[in-house]
Amino acid sequence: MPDDTTDDVYDAAPDGDATDSSTLTDAEQTLQQNEQAEAQAAATGDYATANQDAQQAYSASQDVANAGGPDSTDQTWTASQDESWANWDQETANQDQSAADSYAASGDASGAEVYGDAAANEQGNADNSAEAGEYGDPVGPTEDAVADTSTDTAVEDTAAVDDTAPAVDDSAPAVDDDSAAV
Repeated sequence: MPDDTTDDVYDAAPDGDATDSSTLTDAEQTLQQNEQAEAQAAATGDYATANQDAQQAYSASQDVANAGGPDSTDQTWTASQDESWANWDQETANQDQSAADSYAASGDASGAEVYGDAAANEQGNADNSAEAGEYGDPVGPTEDAVADTSTDTAVEDTAAVDDTAPAVDDSAPAVDDDSAAV
């Protein structure tokens, strides 16, 4: 006889598999919290924290998918990778800026300029990667990024295009030996 006192509720998933809706709900809430935390950290320029939050969101998206919920692991993996690059580039920018400051303090304006420019470039890379990975940003991943493949699109038949090149005569011209001057 089944135990009716459990808190877990099982529903049939669209593919016929049983899902644990309480586990799914918890995983979905965790995913949403991690994505929001990632977005907040990225927006403030804290790319190390955004990276950690993105990795946790990826893990939570796996939990959601494993519990029978929507599979957004591709988007959360991409966000995690983008935030990782943002963190890496931020750390490199900080190192380059430190070197620029050191060169400037020693009176080497040329070295300071080189490292200062490198720091600015790396900071730009970090900002771009963070924006690309920031969940909910217009250029970042979203759950709606998955294309709708439920409808077929008609393909028009078009005439074949002949893209072969015309024949080229690359043989050497004939030489008339009788016309040579003596």
